[in-house]
Amino acid sequence: MAKNRPIPQLNDFQNANILVIGDIMLDCYLWGKVERISPEAPVPIVHAQKKTYMLGGAGNVALNLSSLGCNCNIIALCGMDSAGSRVEKMLEENRISCHLLNDENRMTITKTRIMAIKQQLLRIDEEKKHVLSENEKESLLTRIKKTLPQYHSVILSDYGKGLLQTQGFTESVISLCRSQKIPVLVDPKGRDWERYNNATCVTPNSAELNLVAGEMESGDNSENPLEEEKLLVEISRKIRERYGLEWLLVTRGPKGMCLTGKDEKPFIVATQARQVYDVSGAGDTVISVLAAGLSIGLSFEDAALLANKAAGIVVGKVGTQPVTKDELELAINTNN
Repeated sequence: MAKNRPIPQLNDFQNANILVIGDIMLDCYLWGKVERISPEAPVPIVHAQKKTYMLGGAGNVALNLSSLGCNCNIIALCGMDSAGSRVEKMLEENRISCHLLNDENRMTITKTRIMAIKQQLLRIDEEKKHVLSENEKESLLTRIKKTLPQYHSVILSDYGKGLLQTQGFTESVISLCRSQKIPVLVDPKGRDWERYNNATCVTPNSAELNLVAGEMESGDNSENPLEEEKLLVEISRKIRERYGLEWLLVTRGPKGMCLTGKDEKPFIVATQARQVYDVSGAGDTVISVLAAGLSIGLSFEDAALLANKAAGIVVGKVGTQPVTKDELELAINTNN
């Protein structure tokens, strides 16, 4: 960790109870070799060798938490299909408690990536967006209200697939969390952030910040680093005030992170140089580690530093993969 900052005691993660609510997915990877171009069209022929499956979306958030040793529960929508059965089995295998709303009229969101030479050649998405019915919404809110006191923090993982876009649902969850003084962190989707009003923290990347800023410029395209940072901080302040957020953590890829709070003083987290193979799932890791850190008593600044280290680890992996407690501990101890 940075000089003069406390070293997190990662074994404390075993005492952290965290609730994840969001869009769960099944990530399928078809691995193969490319040896020639198809005679039928100018496309590569992939000789399939194996298939692997990973939890995606909110499932990857939960998997990160479980891999860190946290106690995690997930609430999500799922189809009554083979993909849904696989998701449930994988959650069970990874010691993740779940409350899945299974519906034969929904399909489990599945993303299939064709991989060759450590590169993604093609992605196939199988999905239909579904919001909750009024009965489902009220039933879930009743369940959340009843169990909420047992959690140290709540993560809303919004992939725009319907659950958190249900009218009034996200707003109600945030209100319940705030009334019980439980931090609620949001990984956002889209330009409509009204449903995230009064969240403890929202964690957009630069592109997502640009989208919601509208007429404002994020500053991330400036050639002058000082001007860029100044503009980013100003935009972050306006966004926080507009939506009543306590904190805003902007992830900026190779430029690191920018955390701003009500004291208006930005906390800039520099990126840590390493080889980047795959950025998919990095945002899931950031919000997972941020929530885990807060749940064991870290400040927002120290939790952000820890999340930055974790993100640096997962982008060095191929495919959607979580960070483990051992990997994070090694990174802390070697200051890498």
